[in-house]
Amino acid sequence: MKPKVIPIEEWLQSFRGAADELARASLRFDPGAATAREAEDGEPGAYIAVLSPNNAVHLGLSAKPAQCRALARALLGLRRDEALSEADVVDSVSEVMNILAGKVKASMTGRDGQLHLGLPMYVPNPISASAGSEAASVEVKLGPVECTLRVYRRQRAA
Repeated sequence: MKPKVIPIEEWLQSFRGAADELARASLRFDPGAATAREAEDGEPGAYIAVLSPNNAVHLGLSAKPAQCRALARALLGLRRDEALSEADVVDSVSEVMNILAGKVKASMTGRDGQLHLGLPMYVPNPISASAGSEAASVEVKLGPVECTLRVYRRQRAA
């Protein structure tokens, strides 16, 4: 029996569950870590493809720069006053996305056992759906960190 195309809403639901689990079980937030509202432009984030012959989506996690730094610190177990380079932020947010995508893949394996992960890609601003694509997103909090989870995919021809 051929695996069916998984609705985009199910991808987003699985992604949100993975994010909730990661924030609860694996990230260590410094009290007040993401409460500062620094005036910075942009919404950097990391994206990763989850692919099979029947399903192809891109999952993304984006947030304001201060929120990305707080997320990186939570992954690395750093306090707010400890040094954190931009390379550390890029690597950490990409690793958070990699962990989340792995959790989503594992939860979707019962629906499509041929799923594979791509490599995370960090970008300075969120990507957007183009013509012929569909997207779903949700605003979430990972601990105190406000971020957006995004799912994109190209629409299939009828």
